[in-house]
Amino acid sequence: METKNEETSKVYYDDFEPFCRWKKDEQEILEIHLQGFKKQHLRVQVVEPDVVKITGERPMDCTLRSRFRKEIKIPKNFKTDEIRAKLSGDILQIILPKQTTAFSAKPGSTESTTRSESMPSNYLICIESSSSMLKMNTKLALQVAGVLAVVVAFGAYAYKYCHCGHVEG
Repeated sequence: METKNEETSKVYYDDFEPFCRWKKDEQEILEIHLQGFKKQHLRVQVVEPDVVKITGERPMDCTLRSRFRKEIKIPKNFKTDEIRAKLSGDILQIILPKQTTAFSAKPGSTESTTRSESMPSNYLICIESSSSMLKMNTKLALQVAGVLAVVVAFGAYAYKYCHCGHVEG
């Protein structure tokens, strides 16, 4: 039997998916709306050469904590070593500076132009919190259970009414 202290020491998590939007400027800026979060609750890391991981966790009360996790795939035309994060009020800005590539306008020409590509919003990956993953896994489990029930029912029907392989003597 649990004591009162053990019951109050349990921590529960409220996983959520924060509202995000892209802004285009001289660089790409991902704005993540995080009401109630402070700088010490957030972590922004480049985990692979082309992936930025953003996580946050904050207390809601004694036993409840709110948290999220996002990963962003960064295309090659961005400077991953110059990615910055800035929290202004309830908005975390992830600033992605673009690389500029100089190339000749015509072969053999000394003129050059600067090309800058933009990052489409479909570069967001793994934008599911663990609660949405649980919903997806539950839905998949229900679909599998439904298919299994149909297969078992069909097998029982076939066994009862078809007498497949049954020889009467």
